Amino acid sequence: MKPFLTLQSVDGILEYINDFPALAAESVPLDAAAGRRIAEAWRAPADLPGFDRSTVDGYAVRARDVFGAQEGSPALLECVGECPMGGVPDFSLAEGQTARILTGGMLPEGADCVVMVEYSRQAGGGLVELIRTQAPGDNVLMHDEDAAQGEELIPAGRLLRSQETGLLAAFGEREVRVHRAARVAIISTGDELVPLEGTPAPGQVRDVNSHSLAALCRGVGADVRMVGLVRDDPARLRAEVEDALGSADVVVVSGGSSAGMRDHTVDVFTSVEGGTLLAHGAAISPGKPFILARAGDRCLMGLPGHVTSALICARVFLLPLLHRLQGRKEEEIAPAVPAVLSRAVASAQGRRDFIRVRLTKGPEGYVAEPVMGLSGLISGLVAADALVLCPENREGLYAGERVLAELLD
Repeated sequence: MKPFLTLQSVDGILEYINDFPALAAESVPLDAAAGRRIAEAWRAPADLPGFDRSTVDGYAVRARDVFGAQEGSPALLECVGECPMGGVPDFSLAEGQTARILTGGMLPEGADCVVMVEYSRQAGGGLVELIRTQAPGDNVLMHDEDAAQGEELIPAGRLLRSQETGLLAAFGEREVRVHRAARVAIISTGDELVPLEGTPAPGQVRDVNSHSLAALCRGVGADVRMVGLVRDDPARLRAEVEDALGSADVVVVSGGSSAGMRDHTVDVFTSVEGGTLLAHGAAISPGKPFILARAGDRCLMGLPGHVTSALICARVFLLPLLHRLQGRKEEEIAPAVPAVLSRAVASAQGRRDFIRVRLTKGPEGYVAEPVMGLSGLISGLVAADALVLCPENREGLYAGERVLAELLD
């Protein structure tokens, strides 16, 4: 048996991952940038909205002219016009004057607030009674309230979501500088595997990992190429890995990552040009037989063949790597909910356990029910809604213990 190297902590392996540099930047059309990470901090090129605009239908006024106005003592003002939508008012307000305005309309010069139409009464003769005191700025979006020129609005490495896309559109940005999508090559190994379209003979199973790992990677914007199946043949595996390194930023090999006689991934990774082994074995469950290596700025990652172990390892190590390569600068908050563990779960001190749980809504919040099953079963992950972490310094979690359940997307 080939021995594992010393099991490394999750945090130690993540430090290696954080050493990989981000991929180069490229310019893409705005509508193609969603889900990518912006390469450079983006600052507002002008004020937004660029003019003082009303947030209600009503009357533009000077605050001093409606000071003290109320139902029994209204302010009587002369209505001198209507503010055009999408245009600039061609008049200004003097003392004792007001103008009709709709939501989104530009305030005329001299106005500093708006009285809602609900607090107005027609008095005849071009006069309007206003029965509401307003302070300067009431019911108004100021010219630089959404954004001030030169203000940093999107930090480098920020994931461009719908709201960032909308902000860029508000300034007319047609192209955005984003980090290139990571190119991932996925290889599944094992004599027992048959392709998706194949019919397994006794002792064989379909290749699950290629498809589940590809879906996970595509979910964070990576470009994925599924190389296909490779038998337990080190020469063939090495040829496929070397070929994949010609175009991929990350080569993922599923299976063959343990220390058995038919586990060749470590030897293959260290035999490619520039191949350096960083970790063989992680203090994690499930997923102990994990491999991390690099060849220059390209990453080589070996995942266990058991599907649950492979997917847990991919979530813990592969996804942070892809985020790093695609420009993430800082740790981001994972979607999670507080919950109460329904029953005790044992763990081994010194490793980090990721416990699959099903969430139900109880009268006092969420209840996390552990989903038990061997790491070779995919159904346990399908049944799970979230993962609960048991840290290295614990020997398990107690029934009734409050935990944080990280949601599985």
